[in-house]
Amino acid sequence: MQITKSLPQIAKILVGFWITGVIAAIFLILPPYQGLGDAGRIMVLHVPTAWVSVLAFAVSAFYSGIYLRNHNSKDDDRALAAAECGFLFAVIATVTGAIFSQVVWGIYWNWDPRQTSIFVLLLIYAALFALRESLENVDQKRRLSAVFSLFAFITVPFLIFVAPRVAKSTLHPNCALVPGSNCDGISLNEGKIGLLGERKVQLLAFKQQGAIISAKVKVSEPGLRGETELVPTFDLTTGKPLATPSFPGLRYSLTIQQVDLVQKSIHLNIKAPGTGLLENPRTFFTFLAANLGFTALFIWLFQLRALLLSLEWAIGQRESRTI
Repeated sequence: MQITKSLPQIAKILVGFWITGVIAAIFLILPPYQGLGDAGRIMVLHVPTAWVSVLAFAVSAFYSGIYLRNHNSKDDDRALAAAECGFLFAVIATVTGAIFSQVVWGIYWNWDPRQTSIFVLLLIYAALFALRESLENVDQKRRLSAVFSLFAFITVPFLIFVAPRVAKSTLHPNCALVPGSNCDGISLNEGKIGLLGERKVQLLAFKQQGAIISAKVKVSEPGLRGETELVPTFDLTTGKPLATPSFPGLRYSLTIQQVDLVQKSIHLNIKAPGTGLLENPRTFFTFLAANLGFTALFIWLFQLRALLLSLEWAIGQRESRTI
């Protein structure tokens, strides 16, 4: 019996040590991500917190449905606690993503589809909290909040998984960062202009010296903030790119994928700053540990917050009877 009572305390301590170990591993054990250096470490925080936020919103919707069925105040407390935890983890994911964006793409925020979708998601759940605060009738507050939570969660898969993949993403070129995927790129003839991501590119000239093709490409920054000329090269013998100059102030680079000598055109694309973030065993197991650790942290925070909400309600009821 004594051991059973001690289990929650033991679990809390283990979660604390686990998260501490994950953070220590991120800074002390993980190798630098090729092309990103130490910035790659933040992904071990960014991705798990984003996933846990989705889990938390799902738990909130689940308990909202249970409340509408049973009208048990504890289910409403659990639904609110899960929504608050999901909001917290979504904020952490947004902040870490913005930091990573600044390091890799040179800007914290530019309303990229993923950034926009998670911002909208935060607004939706902020509206849930505002709704609860605006209603004084307890039963109405709980009932409307439960309905709102169910409809809010319907937007989660769309905003997190669908919308960013349907829209053209400028700060999240998954094709450049995720192994096995492909960017479309763009084919240009000499003098022609096109868009590669959010940057305007113009093929000024290209020439052939033996089996080596070199191209002079003018790159214009978004909003015409600046222009530069890059000269990628390509080996016709091997069919592979040679020089892949980096975009100004960014961590990914410009590459020639194909050359059509008949049409006198080249196919330009984005090259990954590095691949294999999870191929290293230390990184892979740390990433798994981070997912497990943040999931456990959510469960603990969720239970603690739900308990506090229940106690707050009980104290409020006792005070109202006293008055």
